[in-house]
Amino acid sequence: MFNLTIHAVYQSVHETDPWRSCLSLMVKYFRVANAALMVRPSSASDPGHLVCVPAGDPAMEQACRSKWYEFDPFIDVPPECVMLGSNLMTEAQWQGSAFCRDDLRQALPADARHVMGVNITTQAGTTAMLRLRRVQHAPPFDIEDKQRLAMFVPHIKQALTLTAHLSGNELQMKIYEEGLARLNIGVIVLDEAGQLLRANPTACQMLDSADGVRLAGSLLAANTQAETRDLHRLLASAREHPKRVTAMCLSRPSGRRKLTAVVRGFPLAEVADARARPMVAIFLRDPDVAAEPAHDIARQLFDFTPAEAQLAIELLNGLSLDEAAGKLGILRNTGRAHLRAIFSKTGVTRQSELVRVLLNGVLALSTTEK
Repeated sequence: MFNLTIHAVYQSVHETDPWRSCLSLMVKYFRVANAALMVRPSSASDPGHLVCVPAGDPAMEQACRSKWYEFDPFIDVPPECVMLGSNLMTEAQWQGSAFCRDDLRQALPADARHVMGVNITTQAGTTAMLRLRRVQHAPPFDIEDKQRLAMFVPHIKQALTLTAHLSGNELQMKIYEEGLARLNIGVIVLDEAGQLLRANPTACQMLDSADGVRLAGSLLAANTQAETRDLHRLLASAREHPKRVTAMCLSRPSGRRKLTAVVRGFPLAEVADARARPMVAIFLRDPDVAAEPAHDIARQLFDFTPAEAQLAIELLNGLSLDEAAGKLGILRNTGRAHLRAIFSKTGVTRQSELVRVLLNGVLALSTTEK
């Protein structure tokens, strides 16, 4: 049971509902009625991650999140020191404590010898607080129980460190992908065999539409056999010559303007599990997708009025002044007046300069969510 529970500690790193299966095994291993783990302290903006086994009343769990620091007598115990309630206070003090009076009696009555806890803090600052409780008529915890729980502490600490590392990497990846998606750039990552590893949301939409690029099995294919051969040739070149950058256009069955594709290779990462290592990235752009910057961001950046912001964004999408005025339902003279104000606020004198200023700024990153 010990080895199985240790395995479950590390499995928590990958689970969608982390720590629950691990705590379920701890309940059996320590013969307890209840196990609770709080990862991250709760605050007004972050409720923390609380796992209780067996799962209790959601209202009670929410109260536990919000009042953990107010009630829990183990809160100031030094990290990695396993303690019983009886190590912290006398039985009379325990029975009179807010923790016993307002928390335990609602969930699981227990005296000071029937509650065991430990706080675990990683070097990165992640904090976990583990509490185990036995029912009143069960044997109380003893020194052997404390020693057994102490054996789990370094493993839980290592699992917390791994989780924080993986979560941080995943968050960084999502930030990068969102930035490219806001620029309407699709990103496809392939392994050394040319098979799909990852695609950002913009690239997924392109692959799903199969209008210029698609998946044939797990490999990329273009609209025609000739273009597919050219694309595979570029991919092979990128694998043979990491860091080389090549490009091509991809025709589309819909007849719309061609997609543009930039292919770049990367040196293989030295990792223990080498079954699927990222090696080639393809950056895709659809010239027919209009930019949709948030109007309020345009106003904040350049002090535009609402009407000026609307006109500037239509000009950014390639419309002439007359076309933009017609689309917005305003007179040409009104559009010209707005344009003069836009020029003044952006410090340009020509429409081509305006587009360059808008494209080179951060406005494109404010694209509204699709």
